[in-house]
Amino acid sequence: MALKTWQEYLESIRDDRKVYVDGKRIKDVTRDHPGLKRLAALCASDYMLAQDPRYHDLLVEKVDGEEVHFVLVPPRTADDLMRRRQIIQITARICLGAPGGAKFTGIDGLNGVAVVSRRMDKQLGTNYVERFEDYRKFCHQTDPAMALAMTDVKGDRSLHPSRQKAHQDYYLRIVDRRSDGIMVRGCKIHISMAPCCNEMIVLPCRAMGEEDKDYAVAFALPIDTEGITMIGNADSGVHAMVVFDDVFVPRERVFLDGEWQFAGELVYMFGNYHRLSADAYKYMQLEIMVGLAALMAEYNGLENTSHVRDKLAWLAMYAEGTEALGKAAAQNCVIDPESGLAYPNITYSNVAKFFFADNYHQAEKYLQDITGGIAATLPSPADLENPDTAPMI
Repeated sequence: MALKTWQEYLESIRDDRKVYVDGKRIKDVTRDHPGLKRLAALCASDYMLAQDPRYHDLLVEKVDGEEVHFVLVPPRTADDLMRRRQIIQITARICLGAPGGAKFTGIDGLNGVAVVSRRMDKQLGTNYVERFEDYRKFCHQTDPAMALAMTDVKGDRSLHPSRQKAHQDYYLRIVDRRSDGIMVRGCKIHISMAPCCNEMIVLPCRAMGEEDKDYAVAFALPIDTEGITMIGNADSGVHAMVVFDDVFVPRERVFLDGEWQFAGELVYMFGNYHRLSADAYKYMQLEIMVGLAALMAEYNGLENTSHVRDKLAWLAMYAEGTEALGKAAAQNCVIDPESGLAYPNITYSNVAKFFFADNYHQAEKYLQDITGGIAATLPSPADLENPDTAPMI
């Protein structure tokens, strides 16, 4: 198997994974909880599009004679990064502004490890590149939905991981090393899409000192691995707390094992790639916001009112400014000398992120001003689907 169908994807996440939402174990994440059912449908769109002839040339690439999803191919040029942006944007537009695709953050972790593993091998004489490339081949063969687990609980933020006082598991850590692998314990939080993924790439969340070497760990595992429990956020369940209760990681799946000097580099490189992904889909959110504001201005008869036109112009400027900065980061990319991989321009990526985040609340305020009270009192879509109430609405 190189490219899954959406049906094969849904079947692949019906397994023994431990997922809890609102205090209840969710046996089948594709059916038994409304929020997770929507998440599974969102991820399935990734597989639907790859099978759609209209998007084939954009989403699919041949590797060693097999068709694979393009995002699983390492980016080597600015054009590759721009193609990655285009894929995110098409998927997000179809998914109504949501960060579309079953591999959204996982691919950014994959690319981050690809760059840093080569630096480690060169400086330390390790063999992480060989392990990583074997894992990439596995991904080509199985087309997995991939989550990225980076953020630790952290405990007292003023203390390094090894100096936490209440207990030592506020950061994920290695508790045992064996010839065939490592045992890890701890927790990652805010892990988007994890309940409906196949694989999870785990990275450290900060730079480490030598005393923190047991916390300098990176690896990849199937979501249903023994000892992994996911506790979804209330209601939707989409953003999970992922608990690792003495979980075994096979040696071939370990990409950082105590090399504390490179923990920060993994975080940094993941962030470089993820800025590009976030900048790309956030433009789709803003595109929807601008269109909605213009539509509501027309509905309310305000489209020619001067202060409303000023707000609409500001919203359009904000959306296009975010898009332009995101494109600049890809077009002015850096080619890593060790791996030959391309990663986004760090300055432009961070400026794009700041520009989006710093102006977002103002954009929502303008949208609310134009929309008026209907934003707070609009009936539910379910009422529009109810034949008793739809005609009245």
